[in-house]
Amino acid sequence: MIELLQGVDLSKHVLQQHTLKMFVKGTFFLWVVGFSQALNFPMTYTCATNARQQYDMFFPVLCPKGCASRTYGVWGNGVYTRDSSICRAAIHDGRITDEGGEVIVYQQPGQISYVGVDKHSIKSSSYGYYRGSFTFTPKIPDSPITCDTAIEDKRFELLTDFQITCPPGCLDSPGKVYGNAIYSYHSSICTAAIHDEKLSNEGGEVAVYTQPGQASYKGIKRNSVTSSDWKYSHISFSFTPDVIGVDDPPVSCFITGLDTRFTVQASLNLTCPPGCVSFEEGVWGSGVYTEDTAICRAAIHDGRLTNEEGGIVTFYRQLGQSSYIGLEKNSIKSSPYGYWRRSFSFEAKTPDPPDCTTTAEDSRFFKEKRFQFSCLPSCAETTKAIWGNVLYTTDSSICKAAIHDGRLLNGDGGIVTVYIQPGQHSYDGTERNSVKSLPHGPSSLSFSFTVNGTDYPDSTTASPDQPGGRNDDALYALIIIPVLLVIIFGVLLWRTCQRRRRYMRFSDV
Repeated sequence: MIELLQGVDLSKHVLQQHTLKMFVKGTFFLWVVGFSQALNFPMTYTCATNARQQYDMFFPVLCPKGCASRTYGVWGNGVYTRDSSICRAAIHDGRITDEGGEVIVYQQPGQISYVGVDKHSIKSSSYGYYRGSFTFTPKIPDSPITCDTAIEDKRFELLTDFQITCPPGCLDSPGKVYGNAIYSYHSSICTAAIHDEKLSNEGGEVAVYTQPGQASYKGIKRNSVTSSDWKYSHISFSFTPDVIGVDDPPVSCFITGLDTRFTVQASLNLTCPPGCVSFEEGVWGSGVYTEDTAICRAAIHDGRLTNEEGGIVTFYRQLGQSSYIGLEKNSIKSSPYGYWRRSFSFEAKTPDPPDCTTTAEDSRFFKEKRFQFSCLPSCAETTKAIWGNVLYTTDSSICKAAIHDGRLLNGDGGIVTVYIQPGQHSYDGTERNSVKSLPHGPSSLSFSFTVNGTDYPDSTTASPDQPGGRNDDALYALIIIPVLLVIIFGVLLWRTCQRRRRYMRFSDV
């Protein structure tokens, strides 16, 4: 009898072991499936979900029904701030209806401003600069010209002249204007056109010409628009193609870029006398000259004038260079020099434009805590390395780091804002957006593309129904399943031990 009971109990034990093995295999399979879904399956989002915690350049979103009646914010039109509700923005943009549906979201660089428009029963709000944005098209669509549109808008960055159509009513909701006849790059184009008497409050078409930056801008009230004073700006614009200068009498061969007449002008027409070759005033550089170089002698050296005749030459202020090349040309020998804080040339643009290898250590950014930089397309292919993640060493390529950080698309290029940050004890290397960064030890300074050197949401308080990201539900499953496995395995083990004890007590009897 005892042997019979023992055989029955052992058969049960074997069956339990087999069942346990099958259960573990099944749950492991489910865990693998859940992990795969966490990586690939587009999860259902709530109406509150935004793009701030997404790092993929594009991703699918399955929107629920009824988001039109919710109150989650939407800022922009066609291009939306990164903290806008994705599903409500999709309705606003006409991609889905209030019944919900799937859309593809594309991350985009931050915009200088976002226009609010009432569309499809959803009213979006206007906003100023925001560091990240998204659209439902692979490239940023052309948003309409508004009274706030400035020449710093990404659409105009590579244009020397263009035409726009201004809306009516810019006197009623005027944008900021800085300057007179020549305006700073962040002035409202349409309001400046009214100020310059090129348009009335009825709006219309106007031609815009980019100009060199000015050392300062003088504000004045004209045509019911009050413009303001402004400091130095690296780009200007006007509504006439000619550069505005001053009518000066002929200057001497001794005049340099330090002359007080030139300190508030970014470009001037100068009349140089003949015979400047015989003078010994210093010339440093070639093509781009140090600010204290004799202008008329540099003009002969650069081939703009002849020594026998002299004549009129246009002089353009430029940013300082890290070094200047010495060269003998046209009977004038220039000298080399190291870093000098300001320069000038006889071209409207500096002959050596920024490229994909430019770093935050470039002399143009000396003592700058914040600056904007224009990147060429396809900088991901440059061999210049980057070190770090979110915070980068200052000897990293700015443009390549901007692609790595998701601020720019590699094929498009564009303008990024760079913030100088304190040095770090170490920098992590990661691969993001098809760009690989390298680890690095201590560095005295860093840079980032955010004010505080992080890429986290502005608020630490999240809405109760706002998920942390696309894969939150699946990630929760990855945590819960192993915990359940441990509990179930513990219960089975406990029951097996209890039966083993009962068997031992029975066999002793």
